[in-house]
Amino acid sequence: MSQPSTIVILGFGSLMESLLPCCYSLLKTSDPQQLAKSIYAVKGSTQGLSQKQSQYPFPITAANNLQVLEEVHPDVILFSPPPAKARELCETVLLPYYQALRQQNQPLPLLITFPPTPLPRYYRQILGKDAIQATLLPCVVQRAGSYTVGHLGYSLLALDGRNFPDQQRMQWLQNFTRPVGNLLFPAQDDLIACLAGMVTAHNVYELCFTLEEAFSYTQEPLSLPEIAAAMRRELRRFAPELIPADDPQAPECTGTQSPLYEEIVGHTLRGWYEGLCLFAAEKKLDLQDYGSFLRSTLDVLLMTVQTETQETLQHLSAGCATKGGLLEQALLSFAQKVAHPLSHWVLEDIAETSQDCIAERQENESWAVQLVSLAQQVAEDVFARGNHLE
Repeated sequence: MSQPSTIVILGFGSLMESLLPCCYSLLKTSDPQQLAKSIYAVKGSTQGLSQKQSQYPFPITAANNLQVLEEVHPDVILFSPPPAKARELCETVLLPYYQALRQQNQPLPLLITFPPTPLPRYYRQILGKDAIQATLLPCVVQRAGSYTVGHLGYSLLALDGRNFPDQQRMQWLQNFTRPVGNLLFPAQDDLIACLAGMVTAHNVYELCFTLEEAFSYTQEPLSLPEIAAAMRRELRRFAPELIPADDPQAPECTGTQSPLYEEIVGHTLRGWYEGLCLFAAEKKLDLQDYGSFLRSTLDVLLMTVQTETQETLQHLSAGCATKGGLLEQALLSFAQKVAHPLSHWVLEDIAETSQDCIAERQENESWAVQLVSLAQQVAEDVFARGNHLE
């Protein structure tokens, strides 16, 4: 079989809706008539079911995971329950289905899982050594306004080192992940650390919000799009792999009219990035690959700040911040540890410059170093939460 003909989605929530382009890429079609015969989705509950059924051309049901698997016999299963329910559903739905397939001498499907835990080895241990599974944590952003930007970012793909997909299924994985950017292949024991860095990069939203509020108290306020554009410009000073500032694939990124504000924005972006790199080094991650991953992740996140309102961005964060999850921890830690000090440092920096207090300002520039430490602390908090998801 050169390509799969059927996909079953277990856990058809907002994440899987955003990844439907990946399904189309895997199936090599977006024709509604073909999709109606190729994709079968199951929600965890009946809430919002009728709305989704009217929105998509393929069948969508609720709370009948095993029944759909037994009726469809899919080539690919997309497994996306809440992390807290992943083990239960694996053992009560996937395991009996796999056992039945073996009894019937049927081929096992490719299983792509989306909860960060349990790790890939768990699925091999529960479903059997012949189970082909991959854990995918997709790029944090798929669209920025009218721009499709997921392919400009990075996704995390973790495999169990004892059971790699064969050539055909690896090709399926590549086809599925094409819309969500480059792939970083962390070892499964590094997955939570990589994810913690990805999630803490998401705090670039809060960095922009904090700077905008601080600048609003001055005579030269900057808008969120201006701050984000200046941050993307700063990124390009040390990230040659990113698309050019004027590339039509994404919003244009330019600097500010104020050298002081340009410097403050640059210090903020670099401080956060360097803090995440220190976190990665402490976790013994490959900094060459991880650095590119972080820079691209920050860039696509900043594209959304350029193109969306603060209310929309906050709504996006709230929608991703599941209760007890990593992003919820990142938002909490930022609010507790970073927001007030950063605002204070920025306003103090501007005041000293306006008063021509050069000596005091040079002494106060240590705030950028302190921000590095705070970024590392937030990433550590997120990492600790990730290790307790189960």
